[in-house]
Amino acid sequence: MDFDSKKVLFVGDCNPNGYIYLRSQSIKRLVKKMDSIDINEYINSSDRLKYSLAYRFQLRLFLKNLNNAIINKINEDAYDLIWFDKPIFILEETLRIIYRMGIKTVSYNMDNPFGPRDDGCWNLYLQNIKNFTHHIISRRSDYKNLKNMNARDIIYIPFHYEKTLHFKEKNIKKELDITFIGTPHDNRIEFIDHLARDLETSIHVFSAEWRKFKKRLGSRSNVIINDSIYNSEYRSVINKSKIMLGFITQSNLDDLSNRSFEITACGSFLLSPRSPLQERIFRENIEAVYFDDIHDCVSKVDYFLANPEERENIATAGHKRSLELGINTDFVVKRVLLKIFK
Repeated sequence: MDFDSKKVLFVGDCNPNGYIYLRSQSIKRLVKKMDSIDINEYINSSDRLKYSLAYRFQLRLFLKNLNNAIINKINEDAYDLIWFDKPIFILEETLRIIYRMGIKTVSYNMDNPFGPRDDGCWNLYLQNIKNFTHHIISRRSDYKNLKNMNARDIIYIPFHYEKTLHFKEKNIKKELDITFIGTPHDNRIEFIDHLARDLETSIHVFSAEWRKFKKRLGSRSNVIINDSIYNSEYRSVINKSKIMLGFITQSNLDDLSNRSFEITACGSFLLSPRSPLQERIFRENIEAVYFDDIHDCVSKVDYFLANPEERENIATAGHKRSLELGINTDFVVKRVLLKIFK
């Protein structure tokens, strides 16, 4: 099936540095027409007090302009689907109006509204679960939780990479020994601190959020904290790294990580915590390497830094496997559209 006749309205954070924007562009490539509503135009994160009230309490006062914009848009054109990415600011009455107009709706959350991590933003979404015609999930645990809350059609897609952004660059020199890109969730601060204590090599961390916790890393001179990176710079750092740490977010109850697909798509060496699902995707010591605890991680970093040929063989095999699987944004978005418009 092709989607040349379908019109989609995309509602989400359209910051071009984010995953949500990349999904919107994939939809745009696949359908006849895609219009978008950027939530940032209505709920401005630069006004910290108002954004906090909207994010934490979903007060109607701060949400009405966004919801009115959605209603105005669907009255202007005949849409077949409204794709909501992390719909934490959508009022129940908006979804009811859309439903009465016979328009399909889909909700997708990369974060976990049911996990132990207290994001503090899910109350309105949880009340609205039954009002979406479709839900997309990327973790298996979400299925039971959604069903228990009377969700309708549930579509599973795995985490994935973006083929226009995550790829292997030519003639890249491996300049960075160990790299982690991402937030300091779970026990990552303690993990990196322990890793730095037991290793002499430099560990490069990329995320502005880590600066708030620099004191907890003590005087570790071999931990180099960098600002957040995006797009081509993000790809370049992965390509330049000898070993890429790919943590899996336990507080989200994740069993996979987007980063694992991005690292292998860029042709770099993936070192990740052991995960049964991930081991089925990337074979251990052939396409990726897994560790059981911090001591095992230290040992494997030492070994693979000292054995570059073996490390590069695994990175090459992981890259080949990633391309064979083809689990990229276009692939998963097309899978969703096929199920919705079957």
